[in-house]
Amino acid sequence: MRVTEVEAAIREALGRINRPFPGYTIDRTPRGDGTPHIEGEGPFFDLIVDDDGMERSRETVDGHELLFRILRRDMRLIAMAEELRTRTDTAPSWLKALRKWWPGALEGLIGSDDYSRGTWIDGHIRLMTHLRSDWGARVHTENDAMLRRYPLTKGEHENFRRLDLSAYGVK
Repeated sequence: MRVTEVEAAIREALGRINRPFPGYTIDRTPRGDGTPHIEGEGPFFDLIVDDDGMERSRETVDGHELLFRILRRDMRLIAMAEELRTRTDTAPSWLKALRKWWPGALEGLIGSDDYSRGTWIDGHIRLMTHLRSDWGARVHTENDAMLRRYPLTKGEHENFRRLDLSAYGVK
């Protein structure tokens, strides 16, 4: 695949989740914020992550792998944003008022929320499966490996909720 073909496939995938982006292009220069960018026009690309002016990683990938990696990242960000949007905070009202003035005040010490990695991981898998079933299976396998090493806490199990992803065409 050439870079223009990868970009067209990404635009098509974004359309499938009801997020059309007709002008989508892959970053070719570093932003310095950890956003991946590429070097090359295909069929092989250097996928580079640059943070604070320092190159953190560089991998040579083909167009199909580049397509997967970019969409995996984008779908993870969508799933995490949906988890955050639906998260409920059970902090006392006086603490909520304090946090407006002092963001993060007493974070994790008083009050709680219903955060669970399981929530956004499930959403991420469902979004990727919606795009391609083999991608969903691959993301599921990657997350299973991560969860074997870093299991969900008791609270994360209790707080798991299934995200409503119908806005993205996911049932």
